[in-house]
Amino acid sequence: MFSTEKKGVRYMEMAEGYVTHMALDKDDQVIGYEFIKVGKMLEDIRHGMDANEALKKNTGSYGRYAEGVKFIDPREE
Repeated sequence: MFSTEKKGVRYMEMAEGYVTHMALDKDDQVIGYEFIKVGKMLEDIRHGMDANEALKKNTGSYGRYAEGVKFIDPREE
C-alpha cells in the first residue's frame, strides 16, 4: 500500500493477495478492494484445475467493494 498527495492511497498488494481493483465511493474515498490469492491459484492450476476456474475460485474482495460507485486499477489510475 502507498499514497501520494496527487493520486491518494493505492493498494497494490495486501496480506490477502494481489490487488486488482479498488472500489471508490461518491467522494472518491477507498471503500474496498478486489484481490487474487496468487499462491493458492497457482497451486490449484498445478494440481490440474483450469486456469479460469482457479482465478474465479481465488478471487475475493474486502470491505464494501460491492457498494463502490467507481472501480479503478491501482496501477493505472
